[in-house]
Amino acid sequence: MKILVTGSEGSLMQYVIPILLKSGHEVIGVDNFARYGEIERNRDYEFIRGDLTDKDFVDDIIKDVEGVVQAAALIYGVGGFHKFPADILSKDIVLHQNILWAMVNNNIKKIAYISSSMVYEKCDKHPSKEEDAFDSITPSTDYGLSKLVGEKLCIAFAKQYGLKYVIWRPFNIITPHEKSGEEQGISHVFADFITSLIVEKKNPMPIIGDGEQVRCFTWIEDVANMIGDWSFNDRTDNETYNIGNPEPITMKDLARLIYQGDDELKFVTTKSYSDDVITRIPDISKAKRELGFEPTAKVEESIRRCMEHMV
Repeated sequence: MKILVTGSEGSLMQYVIPILLKSGHEVIGVDNFARYGEIERNRDYEFIRGDLTDKDFVDDIIKDVEGVVQAAALIYGVGGFHKFPADILSKDIVLHQNILWAMVNNNIKKIAYISSSMVYEKCDKHPSKEEDAFDSITPSTDYGLSKLVGEKLCIAFAKQYGLKYVIWRPFNIITPHEKSGEEQGISHVFADFITSLIVEKKNPMPIIGDGEQVRCFTWIEDVANMIGDWSFNDRTDNETYNIGNPEPITMKDLARLIYQGDDELKFVTTKSYSDDVITRIPDISKAKRELGFEPTAKVEESIRRCMEHMV
């Protein structure tokens, strides 16, 4: 197939694209470098720089495509959700609907939508099953809401226009390639912790909230393999899957695993958010049962792999 991969230059799609290519697909990548600026790399796929909120641009690049991996979004940590709420909610929904309309107009059959575990932001069931997201209170962060609306758009276009979709909900991806932001919380927590503890060697270490928030961290290749191998398989048509390592860990315990100092690691709260998620744990039984998914790396192993990449 000829597949359009949006958000192609982000770390997750850089793991997904080689899988698609190895499977014999042709890939067209598109990105606007919104987070980190221009990225120069050798690419073995066609790349187009552009803004997907521009409807005419989307209509132009999608014409000969047979499938879409829709990963384009303004993605931040909890601090970024509060700093850029209007950009996140408005732009992410606009670019997503531009893609969906262009797919309908060009008779493109299937979209793989990269959602987020943030759709479970207000869910009180742990572990959370796929159906729990729509039975919960609406997410309060604009990012969580944008992802929930993005999913509903896929479902609505399937109902009205027969468009096929698969929705992937990754849980807290660990990657050695994400950079920490200039401000705490702009990037994801793992990138911030690596910078604070390994690069800057801070002790006490700044944290958001009390550090008792529970998350489940997933090695990036485990997520990428599911997206690359299964997105355009008929078995995933109009289905939603949690993809994660259901190993709960608090933020303080995550920091202790990363910390390499001889003294006891101490913490200082520098920011707090009233809508910060307390607990987020995936139920991955559906992906296991239907697709044979098994996470390959526990948190400690994922950290070791990241450390090896830094050396």
